Amino acid sequence: MINLSDREKKLLILLIIIAIISFTYYFILTPIITYINDSDAAYDNNRIKIASLDNTYSEYKNIIEDKKKLNALASKSNIMSMTDEIASDLDIKNNINYKTTNSNIVQNDIEKTTTEIRVEGVPINSLLQFIDRIENLNFPLKVQKVVITSGFKDRDRYDSLIVIVSLNKR
Repeated sequence: MINLSDREKKLLILLIIIAIISFTYYFILTPIITYINDSDAAYDNNRIKIASLDNTYSEYKNIIEDKKKLNALASKSNIMSMTDEIASDLDIKNNINYKTTNSNIVQNDIEKTTTEIRVEGVPINSLLQFIDRIENLNFPLKVQKVVITSGFKDRDRYDSLIVIVSLNKR
C-alpha cells in the first residue's frame, strides 16, 4: 500500500470534494435548472396559445349568434311586406306605382332577391325618410340603386326608382 503524507491526504480529500461538487453541479443541478427554465417557457407559451384559442372561440360564438339572428330574420319576413309597412307609416303607400321581385341566386338555402320599387309624386322628405328606413331595417339587404327625378305634374313632388337586393332563407 502507498503511504501518503498528511498534506497529500488533505489534497486528495480536497480533490475528491471538488470532483463530487463538480459532478453534482454538471450532472444533477444543471439539468434540473434547464428543465425548470424550459418548463416555464413552455408554460408561458401554452398560456398564450390558450388565450388566443379563447379569443378565437369567442369570435366564433359571436359569428354563430349573428348567423342565427340573420337566419331568423330571413325566415320570418320578406322585403315586400317591410316596405309596405314603411310606406304606410309615411303615408305614401298610395304613391307606390309598382313593385317587382326577381329571385336570382340560391346558395346554401339563402336566396338573393332583387326588388324594384317605383314611387311617384312624393315629397322629397318623405322619399328620403322612406329610403332611410329601408336602409336601417334589421334585415340583410342593400339599397343597390336609387334614381330620383322631379315630377311631371308638380315640381315639389318627385318620382323615384329604388332597387333593393336582399337575402332570404328558402
